[in-house]
Amino acid sequence: MLMIVRLYPKADLSRVWNYVENGIKDEHSEQITPLYATQSEGMMNVGIIFDVKEPDSLASFITEEIIKCDEVHHTKTVSLMKPVFFPIPKKKPENIQRYVIRIYAHPREYKKVYDYLIGHKYPFNLFPIYVSYSLGDEDIIMSVAADSKETVNKFLKEHIRTMDGVDQSMFYPVHRAKRFAPLAKLIEEQKEHLDKNAWEKSKDEFDLDFDWVEKFENYAKLTGAFPGDY
Repeated sequence: MLMIVRLYPKADLSRVWNYVENGIKDEHSEQITPLYATQSEGMMNVGIIFDVKEPDSLASFITEEIIKCDEVHHTKTVSLMKPVFFPIPKKKPENIQRYVIRIYAHPREYKKVYDYLIGHKYPFNLFPIYVSYSLGDEDIIMSVAADSKETVNKFLKEHIRTMDGVDQSMFYPVHRAKRFAPLAKLIEEQKEHLDKNAWEKSKDEFDLDFDWVEKFENYAKLTGAFPGDY
């Protein structure tokens, strides 16, 4: 089971990020494995994604490890329900960055929106990484890669906000990312939840060994796409 633990600061988000980046790399067991962490512009938290065998096993981490960082003000834990990952295409835009999309909808439309996001034919300059129910801070969460904020905004404006039952949607550029698990573990998690319909295409079109956490950060550094650089 995949779960997100979101850490919110008292005032200084960078102190929380430094704790996460340097303090939890060895925090794994048979029950929980930290996979990666992200900080997204505008979300004012650091999200740590865990592979969890039993949801209760996160309790020790939250109540015993988080207190080591006195900058953490409060936390939220979100279960990713029915996550679907998409193979990364080999052909990608030169300028690329990750974004988190959060969607709020009426319960009767949850499945319709979820199915639409999975089955949508995405353009070359925007492709999905994963889609999941979260029903926590948001109803559906989505991670995408795109060549610009304008591309993501256009996608939301034309394809998400026009859907019946969608109350609100917003996106956040991923500012920083840190992978904790070995790349092989990350790829294993991705393959376990891969979109079955994607395999109707030739596997030669996919980059199945792509590091979809830290590679995007490298792209952003090279292209100046990080928030605050423009």
